[in-house]
Amino acid sequence: MKLTAFLAAMLFAVSLCTAGGAAGMQGNGVTAAETAGAPAVTVPAEYEIPAPQPELYGFAPETAEIALEAGEACQLRAVWDADCYLAASLQFASDNGTVAAVTADGLLTAREEGTANIRLTAKLNPETVSIPQNDSGIRTVTVLVTVTDHTKTEEQKAALQALKAKEQRLFGEFRRARAVILGELAADAPRITLEQTGSLLAESESFVALMQKLEAAQPYPDYLGGSGLTLIEYWFDDSGREKILAAPEQEDLIYIRLDEDGNITEWRFLYPDEQQPENAPDTGAFNRTYLAFHGAVLYGDANCDSIVDVTDAVLLARFAVEDDTAVITAQGKLNADMNRDGDLTLDDVTDILRRIAKLD
Repeated sequence: MKLTAFLAAMLFAVSLCTAGGAAGMQGNGVTAAETAGAPAVTVPAEYEIPAPQPELYGFAPETAEIALEAGEACQLRAVWDADCYLAASLQFASDNGTVAAVTADGLLTAREEGTANIRLTAKLNPETVSIPQNDSGIRTVTVLVTVTDHTKTEEQKAALQALKAKEQRLFGEFRRARAVILGELAADAPRITLEQTGSLLAESESFVALMQKLEAAQPYPDYLGGSGLTLIEYWFDDSGREKILAAPEQEDLIYIRLDEDGNITEWRFLYPDEQQPENAPDTGAFNRTYLAFHGAVLYGDANCDSIVDVTDAVLLARFAVEDDTAVITAQGKLNADMNRDGDLTLDDVTDILRRIAKLD
């Protein structure tokens, strides 16, 4: 089956070469220089504005556009035909939480300069509305939020922009670095140590108690994010080569050490310590933040030669079907993870080929 999958991937490569034109695949790859100024994708798929929907039954935001100064807050509200919706179903979500954060019940907080779309969703009441078959009954509208900030210096704004470019390589935020830039935390504020972590472990009767103590000791984690699984990192120094990683949903706390190139040299569970959990996170999550924070990411460049071409797709296809001779470095794995799900599969091969053929 692995050989069949590999051949299928290569046949697909040939078909894309044909569709995209020979010039698009031979000597005409995507270089790092060519993509340096390209806009990054910042809107997760689940927050994409949906296509026009069937009848909204009056569902709309109270105001379609809001302008706020960083630090300001306001309560978002919706209007609708009260007989047509389930009142408790109304939910709010932001597509850019670093600019404008919103709680599930609509409390909007402007955080930094930029724009964000706030998504409002609600469900039709099936007892009062005839909902077509295969229609979820969920309706969505959006509010455009524009945040300005006249309190930050130009130096702070530039530093935040550079930090945001790093965050866009991940699904999360570098919280401590942001707090330092904003003056909320001293750059030399004490960091947690492995010894201190051990003391907190000894004092904690449960994982919840342990996390509470960690949060009290370090209110600004170095990284908070994850896709499908919350990941919280506390670094032992500014580089992030030595750190602890918490996965709250799995109740895991992991010690990690990396080399200068971001390769994992040591890791072990600190909690639980009785046995290795069966649900351990993929070790690819252990170095992704280090690579994103310290190095540029050229998506698709699996072999790290600064060009995205068919050789990257071939290398990744071999790696995906577990060819032992296909070696990809830590940086290459981050580059090759086209859909940023933490796993390298033939789906990523397809995405690389589509990029080379300029089909996306």
